[in-house]
Amino acid sequence: MTDKAGERFQRETRYTLENIGGHYLDWAKRPETYKVYRDAPLVLLPPPFDGPPPAADRPPTVGAADPADSLWKAIQRRRSVRQFAGDPVSLVDLSRMLWASAAVTRVAANQLYRAAPSAGALYPIETYVAANRVTDLPAGLYHYRVAGVDERGYVDPGGGHALEQLRLGGLGRELAQAALAQGLVAQAAVVFVWTAVFPRSRWKYRERAFRYVYLDAGHIAAQVSLAAVALGLGTCQIGAFLDGVVDDLVGIDGESEGTVYLTAVGHPAKGEIEG
Repeated sequence: MTDKAGERFQRETRYTLENIGGHYLDWAKRPETYKVYRDAPLVLLPPPFDGPPPAADRPPTVGAADPADSLWKAIQRRRSVRQFAGDPVSLVDLSRMLWASAAVTRVAANQLYRAAPSAGALYPIETYVAANRVTDLPAGLYHYRVAGVDERGYVDPGGGHALEQLRLGGLGRELAQAALAQGLVAQAAVVFVWTAVFPRSRWKYRERAFRYVYLDAGHIAAQVSLAAVALGLGTCQIGAFLDGVVDDLVGIDGESEGTVYLTAVGHPAKGEIEG
């Protein structure tokens, strides 16, 4: 009989009144929230806004698109783009998309608030950037540093919003082959590769954590897609890929940390988006 792993996963991670209790958090074993490649060359990203970050009650002016663009217009205009032009994405636009999806947006006592929601504020999703054509950024693979972590393990919010350079050279063709030969991945100026550090969520939620991990990835991808529209760019979200191949390209083990989602970003080809 064929093992229906998806159905078994859904069944065995259900909450009931009988199984929801009896779990105590071991704070001494909580995994680190922030991943840092200490020896990687660091690329400081330009500030996403000219002035201070926008207040919660007013939208930012992002410049590349109509400054009056509202959230509602961005939602209306969002489409999956499968043909990209060859124009590069600017480094400041990449900075804005990273800010909109994964950045620290508010620093408070004992808490760093992030752009996208996360179950239990555990933030298992890591962002890797395959830069194929970005102005003022060499083609290569980068990891987004959300916040700095000093040698004692203390979090430094000021040490974040930067890219850690992991390897040089375009990855478009390799990622396209890993994404089941989807040519749009090779055409894209940037490909976001989202991975999940599973122990961060399992520490609290046990097997239920896997449900939350995929929800968290969806939140982040959705915010990138809307930020891209506001910047005059387009995206296509991709869930079909050879997991192990992408894991190897990123340099992760596929077990404690594994790839869960991709998003291709670039300038839409002429006629790709209407209205």
